[in-house]
Amino acid sequence: MHKQKQPTPFDGAPGLVGRLNRFLYPIAGPASLGAGHPEEPYRAPVDPACPVCGKPLAIHDISRGFGAGRSSLNCPR
Repeated sequence: MHKQKQPTPFDGAPGLVGRLNRFLYPIAGPASLGAGHPEEPYRAPVDPACPVCGKPLAIHDISRGFGAGRSSLNCPR
């Protein structure tokens, strides 16, 4: 007996990538999301520490770049 093909989210997608996704979706399935167990919501730290010097970020100066310019973090002395 011949099994009927299950629909995939990639049905009707054109080109080689669409064909590849239609072929692999029944094997791999949808993306796995989450850690696989219940998680608590993220709580940001009250006063995060600087990754460079370890002092509180509240006493640092952040120089923002304009357009494509770089931003920089200036640690206190």
